[in-house]
Amino acid sequence: MVPVSQLQFARKYPFTSPAKQAVRQLAPDLGRIDSSHFQAALDWIHVLGSSSPQARRRFVENHVRQKDLSYSEFLSRDVIVFPLVKIILSQLRRPLLYERFASLMGDLSFEYLSGEKDKVSSFPEMSRELGLVVESEVVDNDPSFHVTLPSYLSFPLKDAQLHLVNQVVDHGVVTLSANACARWIAEGVHSLILRSLPMDVGGLPSAFADLSVRAQSLLQSIQSEESTSLSGGVILSAFPPCMEKLYGEITTGVNIPHMARFDLGTFLINIRMPPEDIVGVFAKASNYDERITRYHLDNLSGKSGGKQYSMPACSKVREHGLCVSRTCDVAHPLQFYRRESDRPATESNVPSPDASSTQ
Repeated sequence: MVPVSQLQFARKYPFTSPAKQAVRQLAPDLGRIDSSHFQAALDWIHVLGSSSPQARRRFVENHVRQKDLSYSEFLSRDVIVFPLVKIILSQLRRPLLYERFASLMGDLSFEYLSGEKDKVSSFPEMSRELGLVVESEVVDNDPSFHVTLPSYLSFPLKDAQLHLVNQVVDHGVVTLSANACARWIAEGVHSLILRSLPMDVGGLPSAFADLSVRAQSLLQSIQSEESTSLSGGVILSAFPPCMEKLYGEITTGVNIPHMARFDLGTFLINIRMPPEDIVGVFAKASNYDERITRYHLDNLSGKSGGKQYSMPACSKVREHGLCVSRTCDVAHPLQFYRRESDRPATESNVPSPDASSTQ
């Protein structure tokens, strides 16, 4: 019997060694996993399959709201679901889903770390799970955390607040506030999850082949629903992570930077989104000005007399600080869009991961 306290910890941080131990106790035989666990795993796939960042944000908020539940059956289900989701993702072989899953786990980790009462002990403990070393100290009841520069830079930092130029560095040691340290550890979780996918494959019970088929069908349904929401044949679910993020931000009223608007605008023009629809996207920004928006879009599209601007390559997107993924495996955002939009809905499964590598 796994203690409720361990289940609660494993639900919050399912990539840790205590969580792996709990899974081995709860599900020693993957062939006997209850069907309710499969459905819960597909619920995760549904969230990951959606192109809406808001859907994943709502998922995170709902997950965190239930952090204090002590119902062992519910906690056990959620703990087992994590490796099941990784199995499904490894079968699907969809890099975009890897990125969304890693991002989701990073967001969850940040929320849970921020809510820890004893950050002075919990932050170094969580860092050790990632193979990192964090030292903590408290001065006037204010905790701070110290990380060596090589350790701090041992994985890519997508969060702009964590860029080294924004940190206090002294004699090769980076000093972080509690909030910054939680963000940094969450980035480490993001990197850890990405490195773990796809898992090595091997023989699993036949139920997992059926599960993969159900997941494929679910993703096809989501893509069909989302592709009809945009005119001109534009497939929202095929957007690369960088453009998906910018699209999600601007359509929820965020004032994205100038270069972000340039990259998003040229991307939408190059995938042939109808001009009025593009105007409608930018119209949702809180500082929208129709005259200025149309002027710039006409200029980018060549409508005002010049040549149509090409969408910047991934190297330029990275220079603009807008790249958010390490798994796209393309040199240009349009390559990603064409690859995903042309992907057959019935793309074949790959062999299932071995039971010993489910986490």
